[in-house]
Amino acid sequence: MSELRTFGGWRERRGFGVAGLSGTQTGGALLAVMGTLIVALLQPAVLTWIAFPLCAVFALVLVRVRGESLAGLIDKRVRLRVSGGVRRTSWDAPMPGMLEGLRVIEATDAGGRQVGLVWMPGESLTALVPVEPLGTELVADAEVEAWMQGWSDWLAHLGYAAEVERVAVTVASGPTPVLPAQPTSDQLAAAVVTDLSAVARHMRSKTVVSLTLAAPDSSEVTARCAAVLELVGAGGVLARCGMSVLPAMSAEDVSLWVRQAFDPWLPEGPTTPADMRPTAVEERWATYRHDSAVSACYAWQEPPGEVVAPQTLVRLLGPAAYPKRVSVVYTPVPAHIAAREVDRQAEAALFRKEYRRRLGRDETARDQVDLQRARRTAQEQATGAGVVDVCMYVAVSATGDEGIAPVTADLDSRAGESRVRLRRSYGAQAEVFAATLGLGLVPRRRW
Repeated sequence: MSELRTFGGWRERRGFGVAGLSGTQTGGALLAVMGTLIVALLQPAVLTWIAFPLCAVFALVLVRVRGESLAGLIDKRVRLRVSGGVRRTSWDAPMPGMLEGLRVIEATDAGGRQVGLVWMPGESLTALVPVEPLGTELVADAEVEAWMQGWSDWLAHLGYAAEVERVAVTVASGPTPVLPAQPTSDQLAAAVVTDLSAVARHMRSKTVVSLTLAAPDSSEVTARCAAVLELVGAGGVLARCGMSVLPAMSAEDVSLWVRQAFDPWLPEGPTTPADMRPTAVEERWATYRHDSAVSACYAWQEPPGEVVAPQTLVRLLGPAAYPKRVSVVYTPVPAHIAAREVDRQAEAALFRKEYRRRLGRDETARDQVDLQRARRTAQEQATGAGVVDVCMYVAVSATGDEGIAPVTADLDSRAGESRVRLRRSYGAQAEVFAATLGLGLVPRRRW
């Protein structure tokens, strides 16, 4: 019996920045220092007037609080203050936050079925394809390895599909609403149904693969619709990745998917695009309140540091006693850019090593491993491997503020068992919540 393949080698994309800054921030800081020196040489008297503003700017960019700059924290506070408070929506109001402008349009695929496509004007067009994972418990290791290889090959192929912007796999799970029992004259039957409803665990889980194409121009929407429908039609490739592929979601299915995200205890039923918006939302620093629930949203901060087995994420993705959504977003790097990008990452790692040597600092173990992984990534890409950027967003919900603490504690435990480090998205709860819907949206990076 062959040894089961393991997976690892993830590394954070890092530029030529130093002191925790990005490459752009480092360049800006160097230009500011050089400009200050030139002013000091030419007009020393002016230096006294600009010294304080320059120090303030440097403090905003350089001072870090839990890995985030002061400028970023202030930006979040200002945006939260501006958009804060309870926002109530009407039937004709736009969706809240990043979902503003979202439209669900209908198209017909090659089989004559109606498909609901999510269109963000000026941004993207997304199709949602529900799938049923086959599971790995009763499957031979060789079959699991073949599934993982098929998924890897499919992601690598997306690097040659220029129109594909990103792919997301979203797993939504939680307790199913218990519908009231039908009245009956038989008292014994009514008692049995009541007892079973009280002890039974009603759980529902749904896995959706989202295909997002860039559609910056409204005149390209028709062509993009045809392209995304062609990709959906070729979704049989996913059948070789350990999942059964179901027909793409219709407009009603997409509407119910979004509506249940805002109202997790909503039972299944017909829903139109006009009904998918929430009644009211309120974004706070650490939570996001929407209709019947309060959610806490997280983002992937650090991937597993060691190699892991295919079943590593089972606990994180598995159903819980509360509504939970986990969305893993893959952004394929175009094949003609991937080689240049991985070489640049390796050169940046070498630059940081040389920078530490010039300052007389010892190289840390993390820097050594990062350089090794950067070189290995470049070697694998040179032999035909694809390159994708991966991120993960998680949202967990409770009925009220008092129920959030135990829910987040359970999520932290599950993430730890899955060797994934999650971080609470303070000040960006609405953006991360939208990213967990699998609608082709990701939080915008400002600082």
